[in-house]
Amino acid sequence: MNLAAQTMPAISIDINMFWQIINFLVLIAIFNKYLKKPLNKILKTRKDIISNDLEEARKNKEEAKLEKEEAEKQLKEAKKQANEMILTAEKKADQRKEEILRGATSQRDKILKSAEIEVGKMKARAKGEIREEMQALAVKLAEKIIKEKLDSKHSNKLINNFINELGEE
Repeated sequence: MNLAAQTMPAISIDINMFWQIINFLVLIAIFNKYLKKPLNKILKTRKDIISNDLEEARKNKEEAKLEKEEAEKQLKEAKKQANEMILTAEKKADQRKEEILRGATSQRDKILKSAEIEVGKMKARAKGEIREEMQALAVKLAEKIIKEKLDSKHSNKLINNFINELGEE
């Protein structure tokens, strides 16, 4: 072992290593000459596409945010309009209820007045009928009295009492 370490120099340049370095440099030159520009072009295109996509995504996100805000605003407006419509409908319903109540009250009053008038007419008619019946009965009574030939004093008294009773009613 000591013999091998003694025969090899500490720094040695191998001819293969020299050719590998040359090959590597040639490969780099060929890469730079023929592949670098197309690769850079592809990378730049890809970078532009990604950049455009990111920009479009950002714009879409902002548009979506604006549309969301607009939708929320429209939703609030719709809720506000719905509440106003409900309040208006309630007011109209209350007004209609009042109109119906007023109409019903008016109709009731008319019916009551009509009924009172009808009752008054019926009452007057009944009084007239009763008076006519009473008069007929008085006439019959008078006829009966005359037929029985009662004395005139007694019959006059009976007729006067009967007429007074009719006048009171």
